[in-house]
Order: sequence, then structure tokens, then C-alpha cells
Amino acid sequence: MVTVMRDLTPYLDEAQLQWRESVDKFLQKKCTPDYVRECDEKKRFPNELIEATGEAGWWAITIPEEYGGIGSYMEMAALMEMAAYHSVALSRTWNVTVNMVGGAIARFASPAIKQKILPRIAEGKMLLAFALSENGSGSDAASLTTKGTVKDSTVVINGTKMWITGAMTANYILTACRTDPNSSKHDGISIVLVPKDTPGLTINPIDLLGGHAVRTCEVNYQDVEVPLDLVVGDLHGGWKQLLTVLAKERVSLAAMCVGAAQAAIDLATSYATQRNQFGRRISAFQAVSHKLVDMQIQVDAARLMTYRAARLLQDGFDANLAASQAKIFASDTYLKVAIEGVQIMGANGYASEYAMQRHFRESKLFQIFGGTNEIQRNVAAKGMGL
Repeated sequence: MVTVMRDLTPYLDEAQLQWRESVDKFLQKKCTPDYVRECDEKKRFPNELIEATGEAGWWAITIPEEYGGIGSYMEMAALMEMAAYHSVALSRTWNVTVNMVGGAIARFASPAIKQKILPRIAEGKMLLAFALSENGSGSDAASLTTKGTVKDSTVVINGTKMWITGAMTANYILTACRTDPNSSKHDGISIVLVPKDTPGLTINPIDLLGGHAVRTCEVNYQDVEVPLDLVVGDLHGGWKQLLTVLAKERVSLAAMCVGAAQAAIDLATSYATQRNQFGRRISAFQAVSHKLVDMQIQVDAARLMTYRAARLLQDGFDANLAASQAKIFASDTYLKVAIEGVQIMGANGYASEYAMQRHFRESKLFQIFGGTNEIQRNVAAKGMGL
């Protein structure tokens, strides 16, 4: 596959463009298609890749400088795009560790927690998971029923979380629980940093259609007792705090969709220019070439929307509307591109030998997690004053 490097000079300066290219070159060596396929087929977490990127300093992006962090939201978008081009598993793991949990810790945790966790994230030596969803509260996440009972200087957690990305490999699981049952739905929720080896915590992987290299899990809490000082932010005030880090995550998810979709286009293009039927390459047929053109137009548009949202974040503007728009459009585009990619490659696109079938399986997931696209449209409608 050949990576297509697009002109993003309205959003990235020369140093950032070089950074984006260096990420791509690094992963061409460290993350081969055979390696990605092996991890997917064997449901094996890419430990070697996580270690290599940690040594390269990538996990420090957007972490506060005083804890060893470097880079901005623009570097983040570039990293997520190029990482997902090569490995969606790598980008998903980075996103939940650095953006979701790391972002919440950086903004709301006590100095002691920050000092304990953030430098380790920046070094690439600590992975985190975020436990919010439950069977009865998916899109309506604030309806969660997992209980957190404050007892002396501890919080005792009981309940079950579902669809938790990377729980098996995480060192800590940031858990949303209801600590004040008498409050309204959006109040009385706290987020607690739970060490994975805490007694009473059990983690079971869930078999999914795609995303095999980073297991999605059910997490059970049975009298899981953690110190009260592991509450991140205000006791009972976790919901409002979580909302403040969502725009960053949605920009990251959009960038991931752009990178993965570009990989699917490049794979389909490479196949179409080599495959011959009726005496000529199939890319010479208008039915195929127009598909590829339309696929590229949509990905280029998604890329510009993503970097625009990242720039708004970087410059301190309200990016909620732009981030949701980018996430919607980029994830819808990834699915469309994957479907068309399978069609262009025919039976080969459906065969395990080629990566297109993995894109086909994984692309649908991006319309669901990180807030379904229906929920994103609600956010966008609110941002438009509707």
C-alpha cells in the first residue's frame, strides 16, 4: 500500500507536516500488514507496537508539559490519522488512554493522581480504560446504575459495565458510578480510578465482528473497594466533567476514520490498477474509476473537517459542533469506502488474505462507539440552536 500525503498547509505548519510523515514512515517499518493481520486473526494485543511507539514518545502528545507531555491537538490529529492508516488497534488504544482517561485526569484529578499517572502515560508505560456504558444505559449513558457507596475513606463499587475498550490490558479503569442515588440523573455521578488488580473486579472479553486486537470487555464490580482519593474530580460531579473532554475524543475518532479510510482507498486503488479483465486493468473502466474518485472526495472532505475541528480546539474555541460533525461525516465515510472497496475487489475484498475485509468489519464500529452518530446529530442540532 502507498500512503497518500495530502496538502494540509491551511492547518499544519511545516514541522507538523514533517511529524505526520515521520509517523507514517515509522509505522511502515514497525507495523506491517502481516503483523496487523496476525494480531487481528489471533485476537492478540499489539504489545510490541505499543512499546515501540512509547519509546518514540508518541504517548506524550497532549499530556501537560509538566508531566512530560509534548505537542498540541494538531499533532494529535496527525498522529491519529497516520496511526489508524496502519493500525486501528494502536489508535484506539492511544485514544482511550491519552484522550479519554488521560484527558480527564489532566483536567480534574488531584495533584497526587496526576503525578502518579500522567508521566507514566507520557512514557508509554501505562494503559487505561474507561468504563461508562452498561446494558441498560448505552446512548443514555447518564442513566447508569452501577453504584459507588462512599464508606469512610473508600468507595465501594457494585455493578456491571459493558463494551469497555481495552479493559484486559489496562492498568487502571476509570469507572463512572452513581455515588448519590438521591440526585437527578445527570448529578450524583462520580468517576473513580480503579486499579485492575483490585479484589472483586473481573473482566471478560466479548467476541465482536471486528476490532479483535483490542478486546472489548464486560467488567464486573463486586464490592470493589478503592480509596476515596482515587475519585477523579469532584465527588458526585463526574458527569459534567466528562462532557468537557468529549470534543477532543471526537476529533481523534474522526482522524482515525480518515486514516483507516485512506488505507482502504489505497488498497482498492492498488488492486484496481493491477487487476486485468477483458484485456485491460479494471481501473480503466469508468464504473470503477468513478467509485475511486468519489471515495477519495469524501475522505478528503472528512480530513479537512477533522483538521478544522482540531484547529478550533487548539485555538481555544468551542469545538463541540465541529467535532461532532467531523465524527459523523468521517465515520459514515469510512463505512462507505470500506463497502465500495469490497465491491471493487470482488471476492478478493471478502477474503481473509486482504485487509479490505477487516476494514469492512471495523468501519461499522466507528458509527457506534464514542457516541453513536445519532447522538452526535443531537449534539450538532444543539450546537446549531435547533
